[in-house]
Amino acid sequence: MTTARQHARTHRHHRRLLAATATAAIVATLTVGCTKGTEDGKAASSPTSTSTTSTPPSAPASASTDPLQADKAEVQAAYDRYWSVLTAAYAKSDSTGTDLKQVASGSAYAQTEQGLTSLRSAGQVITGEAKHSGTGVSFKDGPKLRTALVTDCVDVSQWKPVDKKTGAEIPLSKTRLLRYKTTLTAEKWPTGWVFIEEKIQGQSC
Repeated sequence: MTTARQHARTHRHHRRLLAATATAAIVATLTVGCTKGTEDGKAASSPTSTSTTSTPPSAPASASTDPLQADKAEVQAAYDRYWSVLTAAYAKSDSTGTDLKQVASGSAYAQTEQGLTSLRSAGQVITGEAKHSGTGVSFKDGPKLRTALVTDCVDVSQWKPVDKKTGAEIPLSKTRLLRYKTTLTAEKWPTGWVFIEEKIQGQSC
């Protein structure tokens, strides 16, 4: 038979056991909560790896040079100078003091000097300047030197003969070609391109 003292002792032991069980349950809950939070923190703080692909810069395209184009430009520059010298010589009907011997030789030089002589005899000069269009340059192998052919359409409508003393314009034939085709031959000399022949085609352009 259980005494009152034994019953009280049993009741206190049962209360301590319930308290211990409750405390253990709370600790377990906090521990799980902390552990889960820590794991979530680790997961959140873990860096996300991203793959980046770097494209190497493309190499610049190499500029191609065309020797033929460079030569054509050189001949064109010589042709422009040739006509500049002609214009200066015809403006005073005299090649003295000009570079005619540097830009022309052969029949091209002889024809120019002949024309200048005729102008001086007539007391005339040519004023203004000629215009050019459709100029083309091609090359061929000469017997000794490299040779270039220049084709051109020359407009002489504003390149007019006048009386040297009065400045009066000299009337010309109405059938005279104001625009004509011409072909010139030039050779590559050590000093540059020199025009040795000019053939006026007698055709309008």
